[in-house]
Amino acid sequence: MNTIGFLSFEPWYILEETPIAKDILFFDKLMFSSASIASAELVCSNLPLRPCDKDLVKRKLKEIEIYMKAGLIIDYSANDFKKDYAIFHSIDETKDLGQYLIESDFENPYLDKNNPKDNIFGSLSSLREIVELKSRIFSIINNSKSSDHYIPIIREKYKKTLITEKLDISDAVRVVLKKIPIINENISIENVIEFKSDPDTKLKLGRLRNWITEVSNTKMSTKEMEEKIEYLLLEYSNHMNLHRIEYDFGKIETIVSTSLSFIENLAKLKLSEASKVIFDLTRTEIRLLKAENSAPGKEVAFINKLNKITSYNSL
Repeated sequence: MNTIGFLSFEPWYILEETPIAKDILFFDKLMFSSASIASAELVCSNLPLRPCDKDLVKRKLKEIEIYMKAGLIIDYSANDFKKDYAIFHSIDETKDLGQYLIESDFENPYLDKNNPKDNIFGSLSSLREIVELKSRIFSIINNSKSSDHYIPIIREKYKKTLITEKLDISDAVRVVLKKIPIINENISIENVIEFKSDPDTKLKLGRLRNWITEVSNTKMSTKEMEEKIEYLLLEYSNHMNLHRIEYDFGKIETIVSTSLSFIENLAKLKLSEASKVIFDLTRTEIRLLKAENSAPGKEVAFINKLNKITSYNSL
C-alpha cells in the first residue's frame, strides 16, 4: 500500500521556495488536480510578480514535470473526476464538502476591500481554501476505490482556532511536514529515489507514519503535537548520541585489542580464532542497531535522519 499525498496546487504554493522534494520524501507519491494547476498558473501570470518570483514559478513547474516523468507525481484530471462522479454522490462527507464549496463566499471579513494588497491577499487565501477543500474531496474519493492511502496536504487552516482544533490525519501530517528540513533544490531525482528506497529510511518512515495515525485519533491539538515532536526529537537525539559515543569507544577498543591477535592467529592459520575478531566488530555494530530500535522517540527518527543528512546538503 502506498501513502499518497494529494497536493493542493495554488498560487501561494507555487510561489513558496520550498522544493516539492520535501513532500516527496514523506509520501510515496504525490497527486494533484490538473485543473488546479491550470488555474494557479493563470492567476500567477496576472499577478504583479518580481522577476525572481517569475523564475520561482518556472522552477516549481519544471520540478513538477521532472517528478511526473519519474512517476512520483500523478495527475487527477477533470475526466477522472467525471468517472468518479457517482462515488462523489454516494459519500455523505464529499457531498457536504461539495455543498460547502457552492454555498460559501470564502471572504475574509477582516480585510479592506478598498486596499489593493488586501484584495490580492484575500483572493489568494480564498483560492487556497477552495483548492484544499477540493483536495479533501478528491482524497476521500480515491480512498474509497483504492487500497492506497490518500491524504490531502493542507498548508493552512481557516476559520478555526489553532489552539483548540482537533487533529485529523491531514492536520497531523501538516505539523510533521513543517518539521521536515528543506532539501537542497539541486539534489538529483536519482538521489531522492535512492534515499527513499533505502531499507533504513523505509523503516523509520513507516514508524513515523504509524505514529501520525495513532496521534490523529487522539484529542491532541496541533500545538500539543508540535511540542510532542520537539520533545521526541530531543529525546531520540540525546539517546542515540550517548550510544554512538559508546559505539565509537567500543569499536576503537575492539580494533586496538584484537588487531594484533587477528594477525597472530592468521599467521598461525588459526582461522576460527581470527574470525572471532571480525565477529567482535559486528557485535559492536549490532548493539548500536539494537539501541536505535529501542530508543525513546524512535517514532521521529526519520526526521532526525533528514536533519543530519541536510546539514551536509546531500542525500
